[in-house]
Amino acid sequence: MKNMNVINCTVYSNGINSPLEYLNITTPAEFKVVMELLCHYDEEKKSSTISRTGIARDTAMSVSNVERALKTLAQKDIIRIHNNYADNGRQVENSYEVAFLNYDMDENKLRDAELALQFKS
Repeated sequence: MKNMNVINCTVYSNGINSPLEYLNITTPAEFKVVMELLCHYDEEKKSSTISRTGIARDTAMSVSNVERALKTLAQKDIIRIHNNYADNGRQVENSYEVAFLNYDMDENKLRDAELALQFKS
């Protein structure tokens, strides 16, 4: 296994100020997939590289459920999927950019989301 900087997977799931609180994650499958991508996040590459089968295995989900969650997360712009290819043209594991780690987030939107969360409670 190659040496990569892995983020503590529990960091993002706790606390009201967690970036996950601001995202539109609506299903347990989406949450599991995002957490799995965080577990495989490589800070040098600014992305997570893992196969859909690997995500399914690690999250105890079916590959079709993982594919569905990845598709909806990409539609919501929570992740961005990059197809990777070997030199011979064969597709290899995709890499995934994770929204709140790589994108510039609008400070006003974050403040509005935090206020909305406070009023919900």
